[in-house]
Amino acid sequence: MIAPARIPCLPRQQHRSISFDQSSRNSAIQSFFQLLEENYGNLSSLIDKGPAAETIVAEDGVLHPHHLNRLFRHEATALHVKNFYHSQSAKRLGEELIRESVARMKSGGSSNWKVSTSRGLESSDVGTLGEHTPYNVAVAKDHYGTTEKHSAVNEYFEGVHREFRSRRRQRSVESDNSDYYQLWPLDKLRLELEESWPSGAGLARETTPKGDNTIPRPFGGGLPRIMYGPTRWKRGFIHVDEMGPLDETKGLFSANIYLTMPEEIEGGINDAGSLYIWPLGVRSRWDWYRNATTLSGLSAQDPEIQALLHKKLGEPNIVRPETGDLVLLCAQRPHCAVGFNEGIRRESRLLLTPYVKGWSCDIK
Repeated sequence: MIAPARIPCLPRQQHRSISFDQSSRNSAIQSFFQLLEENYGNLSSLIDKGPAAETIVAEDGVLHPHHLNRLFRHEATALHVKNFYHSQSAKRLGEELIRESVARMKSGGSSNWKVSTSRGLESSDVGTLGEHTPYNVAVAKDHYGTTEKHSAVNEYFEGVHREFRSRRRQRSVESDNSDYYQLWPLDKLRLELEESWPSGAGLARETTPKGDNTIPRPFGGGLPRIMYGPTRWKRGFIHVDEMGPLDETKGLFSANIYLTMPEEIEGGINDAGSLYIWPLGVRSRWDWYRNATTLSGLSAQDPEIQALLHKKLGEPNIVRPETGDLVLLCAQRPHCAVGFNEGIRRESRLLLTPYVKGWSCDIK
């Protein structure tokens, strides 16, 4: 019989005297993950190959169930549906949103799409329009106590209903004094997801405490977003919307309907306004941990880290959307919108959380 190894222990009093402040603890954790990546990290080995790395292209403007099934199971990187929203209608709507954006900026009511980073919320190249802030901004305001009188989350849900009513009603013009209703791009997407996804799709609801009889309120289902040139990040800001390994039974996906794109300018940025998506397939916690130092840079607006990500991730899938196109992608895979010097990029965007095994697709 082999005797168990004796593990040396510190005397109890000496053990009690050892303590670490928070900065020392964070430094130790950071050093551990750096050492782990130096010895076991290999990001390039996690880049998907074959069908899982593909961008599915639908030329007919239709959401097909088999395309959605591949994407939502992470058996494809993105889905590009061309001419999903009538191009002339998209262009006209984009021009209306520009006028709205200009009016809001003049009145001081413009809003920036804040990015959640390791340092908190930071400004981005993207502006938003609508009756409410993005949900992540509202949550951060409540968390950090930046609102004094009212809950920012409550204001978000109240604004959701105003936004729905406002976007579906088209304002009258000089030649026509009556308002009329339009098919808002995100409503079209929600309807067709409901029709195409086998178990249906609908707006996600807030989570209420157990025993609370309050009716859960719906999330907003997306906001119009606008990028003005010149953008800060010429090559785009590589990021993910959610950290964590891919799971074939669920995931976080984003949908973007492009209303207008910046015009190509001679001598301008290559692929200006395009979407870059990297088919990175991290599918286990071990793969995540052994590359954690690099992957944590996906939430950092830092030029050096961004340059490192471009180098380590290799060549991306390039999607060059046109007016009226829809692009769905896994928001857990690295992606970015390429910057541009001149022009404006307008889109409507929402987040999806589909559950493959018998659950509906929740839209936020």
